[in-house]
Formats: sequence, C-alpha cells, structure tokens
Amino acid sequence: MKKLVLALALLTAVASADACCYRNYYHGGGYYHPYGWVAPALVGGVIGYELAQPRTVIVEQQPPIVIQQPSVQLAPPPVGYHYQQMVNPQTGQYQLVLVPN
Repeated sequence: MKKLVLALALLTAVASADACCYRNYYHGGGYYHPYGWVAPALVGGVIGYELAQPRTVIVEQQPPIVIQQPSVQLAPPPVGYHYQQMVNPQTGQYQLVLVPN
C-alpha cells in the first residue's frame, strides 16, 4: 500500500511538472522537452507491474470443534429392560432411557 501511495505521489508530481512545461511552451516560455512522455510511462509501468503481482492471502483455519461426551459407565440394565436413546419432547434433546423388553 505504501508503494502505491508513493507511486501516485510521484505521478502527481510528474504530471504537474509536465503541465508546467507545456504551459510555458504554449504561453511563450519556449521550453519544450521532446521526451516528456518518458517519466509518466515509467511511473505507469511501475504501477502496472506492482498491480500485476500475485498477492498471497493467508487464512487461518480454525480447528474443528469436537464435542466429547463424558464417558459414563452405565450399570447393566435390570433383567427385562434395555437402554435406548429417545428424544425428550419437552427439550428436544436425546436422552438415554430404560425401556422394557
């Protein structure tokens, strides 16, 4: 970004100096430089070169969120029952419940 600002400042200075030379030439100053296009062409070339360079963008990726459920040792179900995951209609969450066989 600093290079771009510097190049634009230089371009402005060259353009104002160039306009000054033409004003003096056309208003009787008599000074005209036949290669007055060289400096603006060089500045334009530098600006074009800088804009054409590939920009590297580094994006930090967040590590994936891993939800670990606490490992709870369940007691063996009583005789005639088994564990089953069911949705609680009040909360909308899954719960482990004992269901008769």
